[in-house]
Amino acid sequence: MTDFLTPFLPSYFQPWHIPAVFLAGLIGEGYSVVIGSGGVLIQFVLSSLGMPLASVIATDLAGCLGACAGIIVASPSQKKTWKKRGLLLALGIPLLAGGIVGTMCLIYISATVLKYILIAGLSLLLLQMFSGKKPVLKALEDLHFDLKKYPVLFVVLFALGVYGNVSGVGSGTFMKIALVGLLHMSVADGIFVDGIINVPPTLFSFGATAMKGLIVWPYCLTLWLGTFIGARYTTKIATRIPNRYLQGLLIVVVTLYLGWLLVSL
Repeated sequence: MTDFLTPFLPSYFQPWHIPAVFLAGLIGEGYSVVIGSGGVLIQFVLSSLGMPLASVIATDLAGCLGACAGIIVASPSQKKTWKKRGLLLALGIPLLAGGIVGTMCLIYISATVLKYILIAGLSLLLLQMFSGKKPVLKALEDLHFDLKKYPVLFVVLFALGVYGNVSGVGSGTFMKIALVGLLHMSVADGIFVDGIINVPPTLFSFGATAMKGLIVWPYCLTLWLGTFIGARYTTKIATRIPNRYLQGLLIVVVTLYLGWLLVSL
């Protein structure tokens, strides 16, 4: 009865893979909405099922579309965020440009050099968070974009776009640190902004890797459902958590992720 599905299933497919991938998406992206780095769990599960590395990353990135949709639907700060169209455009352009480069890297070259770049960047940003002077966080409606700082922000977001689309692991954590450290945006507001500006580079990655045959569709469709549910309900909870607790968790995860990157070299 299910013979018609056979052409769409990889040779290593087992029925129990579907609930395992669903739970990975539900837990991983639910966690990633608040802190970032949920892709570590998702990619670990996908790789343990026998998927090639390039397909693991491509399928994980495609699954992020479900999380973006969940964040946008659930966030209570939708109205005030959409009013900041200029800010969203300024943040989205370098992220998309970097995402295009990153997708080409995923398809054609190794990500080892980018790991070294991310290790250096995470180390610097972690030092900044421990430097003593804490940024004065602003409500999104009070946030005014400083053009003098845009070149630095452009470079950071371009690098994030490249790494995010070539690896998919840790870019959410790095993005949250960048929004807090460079724009003084609260973590809760940054969740929704991150969800919006990540849609274009993720769509590009999805289209390009799908055409190259890197996406494993049964797992991708399952991830869309799991990540949507996880992101939607976690977003509602995250906006009620005091910012100091979210930042504390962020520091912990950055430290752990930095250690993971060093070990994985």
